[in-house]
Amino acid sequence: MSKHLQNNEGGDAVINIKSISKAFSTRLVLRDLSLRIDKGDSVCLCGINGAGKSTLLRIAAGLLHPDSGSVRLCGYDIHKDPEKAKPKLGVISHKSMVYPALTVLENLRFFAELYGVNDCQSRVTELLDDVGLSSYRYDRADILSRGLLQRLSIARALVHRPAILLADEPFTGLDKDACEHLVAVLAGFVDNGGTVIMTTHDINFGLRCCRRMLVLDRSQLILDLPNTDMDTADFANDYLLYARKRSGN
Repeated sequence: MSKHLQNNEGGDAVINIKSISKAFSTRLVLRDLSLRIDKGDSVCLCGINGAGKSTLLRIAAGLLHPDSGSVRLCGYDIHKDPEKAKPKLGVISHKSMVYPALTVLENLRFFAELYGVNDCQSRVTELLDDVGLSSYRYDRADILSRGLLQRLSIARALVHRPAILLADEPFTGLDKDACEHLVAVLAGFVDNGGTVIMTTHDINFGLRCCRRMLVLDRSQLILDLPNTDMDTADFANDYLLYARKRSGN
């Protein structure tokens, strides 16, 4: 293992991934991957298309079973004890995962009630303000622009106050203003003690949003460094070359 990979041993982690492997047909996507993420950490997972980023996030979210290994969220195994693990989690993906025929307000009320949020009305009102959707609360989801729909998706993911936010390419399709708004939302989530793991092809956004950068290459994690321990300009220019040089691969 590279000396540039952080230690996965020690006390309870908010996200604790141990020895995960996953293959599709004959193609090995993840090989014996371990990763520890603590409370309040923000992690950007980088890698070329097919490196296994989305696969790893889908496994962490309990949407895909690994061939071997385990994932624990806040101490609960996501596959063996999903009823306790999944409420700790909020997910933003390529799909909005909201109901197109419902209004913004109806969607958020539905998910708040689904998760048993006690202060449902005040929580929904708070989120509408936070993501900038107050003036769109009565608009149906299917008429929203890509940027507004992504804001609704973010609010849906945060409605139950999760401990962990998994964000798979959250900036895709967003205009500049929507991207800046998402950066602020992610920063606020982390500042309030939340933990983020995200993927993005825009490395500059990854460096802005996250304090720790990971690189997947050839089914393995080859780099895991805090921003303070790396040359961020070189990393942004060619993260894969940078990671391979640092890891000796």
